[in-house]
Amino acid sequence: MKEKRVKIPERFNYAEMYLTLRCNFKCPYCINNNDGRGIKTRRRKEINAEQWANALNKIQFGKIPLTIGGGEPTLHAGFFELLDRLRPDIKVDLLTNLQFDIGEFMKRTRPERFTMSSAPAYRAIRVSYHVGQSSPIDLIEKVEKLQERGYSVGIFGLDIPQFVNENMRLMEMAVDKRIFFFPKNFLGVWNGQLYGTYKYPSGLSGKREEVSCRTREILVDPSGEIYRCHRDLYKAENPVGNILNPELKIEDQFRPCANFGECNPCDVKLKTNFYLDGVSCQVEIIDKKTNNP
Repeated sequence: MKEKRVKIPERFNYAEMYLTLRCNFKCPYCINNNDGRGIKTRRRKEINAEQWANALNKIQFGKIPLTIGGGEPTLHAGFFELLDRLRPDIKVDLLTNLQFDIGEFMKRTRPERFTMSSAPAYRAIRVSYHVGQSSPIDLIEKVEKLQERGYSVGIFGLDIPQFVNENMRLMEMAVDKRIFFFPKNFLGVWNGQLYGTYKYPSGLSGKREEVSCRTREILVDPSGEIYRCHRDLYKAENPVGNILNPELKIEDQFRPCANFGECNPCDVKLKTNFYLDGVSCQVEIIDKKTNNP
């Protein structure tokens, strides 16, 4: 009997699997640590490659790529094994800081394993540049080698207010080598000032309110727990399911939330999609007092 596939709701536009929350960087501006509990919440149980693959191979992703992220996902012991075990029709996006042996990477993977979209601004392997953590020259050289081998790859520079000039210099280096570069807006508070553009700025007020919300993405932590938002994922609170559940269903619905005001900026911001051709917000919020957005 043919195995029944789990469908991702039609309205969803993003699916990210956090293989690990461990990272080999120690950025003082890391948004994943903005709750002050970053070290504690990064230490999660990590399911193995076989468990990930068995669960993911049951999912019908449709038009959505399977995004593998972290932390730094290549730190997971089963990173390459997972890529080998995934159904061939599942195309992968990778979020990485590229601080690994790309020689081994090119030996153990093929460009076709990753999403090969014809959209001009799309890159399947999205390399993050974090000032003070990686060498710009080393990063450019690695991306250039991957690009020469046919991988869909680009550099995404985080526009930290203190390091705008460093980010611009890397952009100039990338353009000179014909490497795709995209500056990502810094989100959150820096030196007392809030950065970013938000659909729901009151979600960052620090004053908790009860609302109803629904998401357009599936976020899965290293243990397989499914969360509706980054806030809950990073704090390991309020999972809505587990990817290892044999009766897994991914539902598109409003759910009550008592933590609006403590949102993660990633959830309430206005963002470009992964094709960089549109702006939207990943969550929809309804005020429980007025039943209005």
